[in-house]
Amino acid sequence: MVTRSKSPYLLLFPTMTLYGVFFVFPFLYSLFISFSEWQLLTGDMTFVGIQNYRQLAGSHIFKKAIGNTLMYVMATMPVSMVLGLMYALLIEQTKKAKALYRFIFFIPVVISVAAASLSFSLLYNARHGLINQVLALVGIQGPNWLNESKSALLALVILGIWQSFGYNVILFMAGIQQLDKELYEAAAIDGLSPFTRLTRLTLPLLSPVTFFVFVMTTLSSFQVFATVQILTMGGPNNATNMMVFFVWQEAFKFFNTGLATAAATVLFVAMMILTLVMVRIVQRKVHYQ
Repeated sequence: MVTRSKSPYLLLFPTMTLYGVFFVFPFLYSLFISFSEWQLLTGDMTFVGIQNYRQLAGSHIFKKAIGNTLMYVMATMPVSMVLGLMYALLIEQTKKAKALYRFIFFIPVVISVAAASLSFSLLYNARHGLINQVLALVGIQGPNWLNESKSALLALVILGIWQSFGYNVILFMAGIQQLDKELYEAAAIDGLSPFTRLTRLTLPLLSPVTFFVFVMTTLSSFQVFATVQILTMGGPNNATNMMVFFVWQEAFKFFNTGLATAAATVLFVAMMILTLVMVRIVQRKVHYQ
């Protein structure tokens, strides 16, 4: 008769307890709140069914937040990845000061979001900002970056790219350093051009790193919040209202806790489905060594 040891379950019990307390229970409780009308100040809670989700479906501001978030992700993610890969390749070609370059490109990652946002607010100043002053030198009148609907989202995208691509540089550099150098020596002997080596060797071999960077950059872009809160507060005219900012605004500014929780649930489900789709589709083209 085969007896099963209880030791593995005892060892897993602390971890599963923490997981249940800090993830499963909060998720289930927030799901319950999304079907309720909860007065945060008084503590009164009334079950309202799917009323919050119906209100979201008819909310122009929520739809605007979804559209803005999608545009932000589609603009930030590919540019951040391309710049990260490009600079990683360039740094690996240099023979000196690699550590210095890694430090310089990683600075935006370690700088606090508040400090970065305030610094960019000075750069985006319509009258005295450095960006508009540079544009004026070439005869271009710069926009009022943070106060015009057409330029406010672009301003956040530029800041988002600056914040994220340095982390991608480090990841791609780590992946490049793990590649088999003998393959490149053989390719050089066969007379393959640098471009052919890039497309036929480097990019396929870097596909696991590229896949990881793609998923992480996409998910982090969906969760943009602090830069919106500090620079634009979702304006002007909701031009920079994002999904996470919408949740915060409804919960802690308008005290519509049930509606905010419903929006957070929609965001969670959307990100979960997106992650599964990305894993199923993109991972097929990933070549593990």
